[in-house]
Amino acid sequence: MTASRQITINQVAQEAGVSVQTVSRVLNERPDVSPETRRKVQEIITRLGYQPSAIARGLASRRTRSLGLITADFSDYFFTQVIAGAEQEARKHDYFLMLGSTERNPKDEPEYLRLLTQRHVEGILFARPSSEPDEKHLVKLLHTGTPVVSTAYYLEGEALTVVDVNNVEGGRQATSYLLELGHTCIGMIRGPSSWKSVIDRTQGYRLALEAAGISLDPRLVTEGDWSYRSGYQAMRELLERGSIIRKGALQDQPDPCTALFIQNDRMAIGAMRALHEAGLRIPEDISVVGYDDVPEAEFAEPPLTTVRQPMFEVGEIATRLLIQAVEHPDDYCPQELLLETELVVRHSTKKGPNPQPLP
Repeated sequence: MTASRQITINQVAQEAGVSVQTVSRVLNERPDVSPETRRKVQEIITRLGYQPSAIARGLASRRTRSLGLITADFSDYFFTQVIAGAEQEARKHDYFLMLGSTERNPKDEPEYLRLLTQRHVEGILFARPSSEPDEKHLVKLLHTGTPVVSTAYYLEGEALTVVDVNNVEGGRQATSYLLELGHTCIGMIRGPSSWKSVIDRTQGYRLALEAAGISLDPRLVTEGDWSYRSGYQAMRELLERGSIIRKGALQDQPDPCTALFIQNDRMAIGAMRALHEAGLRIPEDISVVGYDDVPEAEFAEPPLTTVRQPMFEVGEIATRLLIQAVEHPDDYCPQELLLETELVVRHSTKKGPNPQPLP
């Protein structure tokens, strides 16, 4: 059999004894073709293995049924879950995704946008969580009328549909749980300060402390870059400050820290290693709560209590909203949609020194 890529619509028409326009009408399921002709053309298409050109059909119909997705890092669990949800939702509606990763280098983004628009994608999904110094290319894109939806990313001063997680509530949830266990001195390792999710999780931490009548102590807070190593190093820094109680030391401290809220699981696992090396037991000496619920969290030692983010659902919903904007532009209205987090309790937390309900 001749390879399908060598068969043209002209050859199908010649074999069927009809015009190219008739074959096109059959392919596009137009009603103005007799049943007998339709059956004959379809049989020849099957026999020859003809595959219509998606590009040609897109140009003819002005539809490509393709969406662009630009993300920061394909290797990050957060982004892979968003992509998986987006891909599933796109397939459900007969769209396909064209992916691009900036590998956390925003200078690549304008080039990806240029390539995607050249390929006539019908909408673009951004899965990156922080603002960059130069956003002119995104503002320009929005002003062209191209449908755009973002996950966890906000463009100040511009109307943009955003699907995100309620990180304020997630940070409050993690901290409140530790307070309810009786921990009144809770340290925190946060992510990069430019990320909105970090700002929101930190706000949730502060709100929970304030509700318990506790002021945020900046000496108990340090920063990492989301990696295992940065969590390890941040924990070492807290230990060196004396902010977190060491085994056999600082026993006269009136209110020693007995718990940590760490703003992602990778940093939490790195911090747990530093705690083990310092001779501290988890959770007997100090309780730890992470954030994300990555697969490694369940298999950490001990298994990590964490805040689960529904990132697969974020990708699904963002893509659904993008397709709605593509197919019903007159009904499109920018919106912000926040999905709720879930506390997953495992073995890295236990009751603290004051397990009574706080005011």
